[in-house]
Amino acid sequence: MKRILSIITLLALSVQMLSAQEYDSPEYVSLGRELPRTKTVAYPTAGEAQALGAGAVASKYLRPITKWERTEEADAVVFTSKYVIPFVWLSRLAILYVDEASGAYEVLINGKKVGYSANAFTPAEFNITKVSKEETNTISIRVLKEHWSRKMECFNKNTEPRIGNVYVTSQPTIRVRNVVHRTTVDMKSELASVEVGLVVKTESLNDKKARIHYELIAPDTTVVTHGYKDVTLGMRGEDTVKFVTNIPYVYTWCADMPIRYRLNIRTQIEGRDQEFQSHMIGFRTVECDKEGNFLINGIKTELFYRDFDPLTVTEKDIIAARVLKYNALRFDMGAVPQNVYRMCDSLGMYVIAQIPINTRDSGASRRIGGNPSNDPKWKDAFLDRVETSYRTTCGQACVIGYVMAEDSANGINLYESYLRLKSLEKTRPVLYIEAGGEWNSD
Repeated sequence: MKRILSIITLLALSVQMLSAQEYDSPEYVSLGRELPRTKTVAYPTAGEAQALGAGAVASKYLRPITKWERTEEADAVVFTSKYVIPFVWLSRLAILYVDEASGAYEVLINGKKVGYSANAFTPAEFNITKVSKEETNTISIRVLKEHWSRKMECFNKNTEPRIGNVYVTSQPTIRVRNVVHRTTVDMKSELASVEVGLVVKTESLNDKKARIHYELIAPDTTVVTHGYKDVTLGMRGEDTVKFVTNIPYVYTWCADMPIRYRLNIRTQIEGRDQEFQSHMIGFRTVECDKEGNFLINGIKTELFYRDFDPLTVTEKDIIAARVLKYNALRFDMGAVPQNVYRMCDSLGMYVIAQIPINTRDSGASRRIGGNPSNDPKWKDAFLDRVETSYRTTCGQACVIGYVMAEDSANGINLYESYLRLKSLEKTRPVLYIEAGGEWNSD
């Protein structure tokens, strides 16, 4: 009996030590966080999906969380609220979406810690199915006051704690988790080739079958292509439903003609409709030539920038900038809400996305104890920011390149970050202005 109690005590201490390590070391960047993806919202009907798209609007399968109460604790500012899990969700997944926050945070559901993210400046999702109960649940988001991630966030001078849009959404056990796409143009052809992938995933421990329907609709409401594919996934498996089609070159997306196609998705399980999604996609290519010129759909394009605060910019601001002949926006480094990228897609504005890394206050030294950019212990923290930023923005037509960091010296972590980005993104340029002529900048 004493031996059993000793083992239990050791396990409890191990859990406490791990919890502390998550906060104390840049080697622990997240807990319980889902793989980043393009913003995805499921609806119960095709009509709602097409009308609302990726908007965080209350529906049968989405519950916005509002009316936060703020309290102070020794190590965190705590935002607390309630959400309701309806009966119809009990055989489905419940996923918490946090758009952004002012700093590293942890998530508690009904008093139990379920999530943690050191990077608060890109969207994060947490599977809260098992910890949620039918009817009313309590959620707390603890924005940590002191955290190692602040060494990477020297751009963040506003220390007022905040959280962005938060909601709980529901998807079936086997679901379309993400949508990815790629465009190819041939300047000698009147057509562009587009390839679309629907990433299907199941959280079930048993084999699951589903029929995934897709329909791609042109701006003039013509159905470009449609079809379906039956998928069978094993325990927590994943597969991709792909289709390829051609569109007129003149209907590719650019700032002068921000043409988008509508992709409608319907998931059937055992012959019954389970969810509907509708995505607006701008198909275009981006590359950078040896002289540093941007080529959009194969055509040399000059960028004219207007600076905006991403947390306050409005549709009217973007329209006014377009009237003044600006075709690109430059945002302050930090969080850019997903609805801002969608506005830029719809209104025709180019954006070079900035990954939230700035280690200015640590100086330029590459020696031990100097800038984290050359400290291997910080590798996971750098790579996490690079990958989450990329995966949450790569589907946006407006994003034509990435600034990997700013004012962060240079070293092994930025070399690895560059290589990671280039492995994910084959054509859009990856820039680091302070690379000082080194190879890790296009």
